[in-house]
Amino acid sequence: MAKTITCFVLHFLVFLAMASTSIKAQATQQCDYEMIVNTGITRGPSNLKLGVIVEAIGGEGTINTTNLIRKWGAMGQGYTYFLPYSSDRFRTTLPCMKDNFCWIGIKGKKGELNPHWYIENITVSTKGSGVINRMKTFRFLEEIDTVYPYASHGECP
Repeated sequence: MAKTITCFVLHFLVFLAMASTSIKAQATQQCDYEMIVNTGITRGPSNLKLGVIVEAIGGEGTINTTNLIRKWGAMGQGYTYFLPYSSDRFRTTLPCMKDNFCWIGIKGKKGELNPHWYIENITVSTKGSGVINRMKTFRFLEEIDTVYPYASHGECP
């Protein structure tokens, strides 16, 4: 009887260890994120240190970068970002979000943009092995005169 109980307890502990490892692996799974910013009729702040925050439904897994161009820029060295009627691509790898994107905010230095920046839309997508691939387009369709504290779009439930 004691041998059966010991065997059962040992199997149970092995099961718990395997389940715990699986949960940790899922929590730290990495995803590739891509952001495409479509600029309208006016040029954006290519030399401004832009920060971007992307929130997920439920608030878990928020993306926050303090220098979008330097840390995520994917257009090559020497490229001028946010020219009129351009599509600029940004990429990074981060832990996967549990839910879809629902809000985006762009933050810059205190003060106004000169000239004002017309943003058509910003599309954020993610891809990862064994996870749901997500994509959301935030349609600004407006002239942004300030990125302080935030130029934002979207609504989280």
